[in-house]
Amino acid sequence: MARYVALVDGQAGAYGVTVPDLPGCTSAGTTTDEALRNAIEAVRLWAEDAIADGEELPTPRSAEVLRADAEVAAAITEGAALAIVPLLTADCMHVTSPKQPSKRGVNQ
Repeated sequence: MARYVALVDGQAGAYGVTVPDLPGCTSAGTTTDEALRNAIEAVRLWAEDAIADGEELPTPRSAEVLRADAEVAAAITEGAALAIVPLLTADCMHVTSPKQPSKRGVNQ
């Protein structure tokens, strides 16, 4: 499974995520957790579009390599943090909502 390094930035109530290796791939959320969950979906959709257009997916750069990038280094200096965002297929995206209890172990 590919993993892309992303930049997370923002303030309470408004966080954004950008994925430097996937131009235009961004997400947002009211919490960092929400923004990162949305980033997983954004990376998946970005990859699906690229593949549908016959493009190769960019090879993910390591955090160490990205830190040497001038734009990434500037974002980190301004307070952004690095995070890892996995590239998951649509089949991997099904997660049971905490609001819907699992039926596992329930006698019927």
